[in-house]
Amino acid sequence: MSATELQFLKEFRKLEDLEREKGIKFFECIGDPPATEGFIDHVKVLRNNFIENKKDKMRDEDLKRFSTEINSDKVVVPTDIELSTFPKWDVYENDHFAMRKRLVNIFLKVVNKWITRTRAGKRLTKIK
Repeated sequence: MSATELQFLKEFRKLEDLEREKGIKFFECIGDPPATEGFIDHVKVLRNNFIENKKDKMRDEDLKRFSTEINSDKVVVPTDIELSTFPKWDVYENDHFAMRKRLVNIFLKVVNKWITRTRAGKRLTKIK
């Protein structure tokens, strides 16, 4: 094994260890500062205004209604939807650590194959 190959493998192992630590490492999240009383009061006022506006709108709609709606079921989702995509059952689709690990394994295989072929080529030239 040549010095450059050894150096490459050392650097690669160091990067591999960093990737592994990244997946394991936990850190403390500071988060947002606590909400002030003024902010909380403002949110409460906004919520109350929203609820009152919704009630007023319902009352206005009820004034124009001439039939009962107590037992009328409404379909929330249209029934004539054609799906453009279908569900995927790939367990690892959002698993970034597994995807990184897979890519690193592919990279390792290719590099090992390249190193082996390079060594074999050098030995063949020495034999000839």
